Amino acid sequence: TVNVTFKLVTPPASADKTYTVGGISFTMKGIAAVTNGNLGHSDESDNRVHTVSLTAYRIGETEVTQELWEKVMGENPSWFKGIGNPPDGSEVQEKRPVESVNWYECIAFCNELTKKVAELGESQCVYSVEGHIYGTADAVAKKVPEMDMNKKGFRLPTEAEWEWAANGGKDYKWSGTNVESELVNYAWYGATNSSGKTHEVKQKQPNGYGLYDMSGNVYEWCWDRYGVLPNPMPPDYAGPASSGDYRVVRGGSWSVVADFAARACRGDCNRDESSDVLGLRLALRP
Repeated sequence: TVNVTFKLVTPPASADKTYTVGGISFTMKGIAAVTNGNLGHSDESDNRVHTVSLTAYRIGETEVTQELWEKVMGENPSWFKGIGNPPDGSEVQEKRPVESVNWYECIAFCNELTKKVAELGESQCVYSVEGHIYGTADAVAKKVPEMDMNKKGFRLPTEAEWEWAANGGKDYKWSGTNVESELVNYAWYGATNSSGKTHEVKQKQPNGYGLYDMSGNVYEWCWDRYGVLPNPMPPDYAGPASSGDYRVVRGGSWSVVADFAARACRGDCNRDESSDVLGLRLALRP
């Protein structure tokens, strides 16, 4: 006689999570904690190989779309819209990445989005200034916020979080491939395939973590001030504490050559700069 006992096992919850705001859904992909992982690349003079340690986080499957920004903020600041700047072929206008947003506006957007998600709400807003939750009026006044990464709300990724996610588990030059001739399968960039415009998200192949457009389409704002990278980085490094107007942007855009779309290539822009190559991708703590 063989006695068999069946035990109900609950599968582990997915690290990924999909949110819906005003009928617009978007997915945040789970990234496991990192201890002494390697970032940087020998090709980059300001981003040599260095070690990082990161708390587990989630990052946007795609760049923030025009439809999500408009649903949260009530307007669409993007250049690439309307009769004069239509999408290619069957691409959907509203699902192109939002652009022409400065760093301050992105900070305000993160808090406004957090407020609109029922399970989060204002108590989980990451950014504050002068004792209150950072808002659109603060962005207009170009006030520099404080960040509390212990909050669970939406925020800009740190530069280290961004690059680790862009790696996709592989030490590739670009997000998704190590071969330049294959980059057209993963990125909209330069004269090669962008046709001088942004494109609907998720039209190219994802990287190893299931993330789209980490190379190309639009540059993505990070939280960090631009500065010399320490090696090793302190855990959850969020940039130098010194003052400075320039913040890190990553990933390249529809307008750049392949080298500037490399996952280790660092860029910087003044916080109040907005242009048709500048967008964002969200991050948060699970």
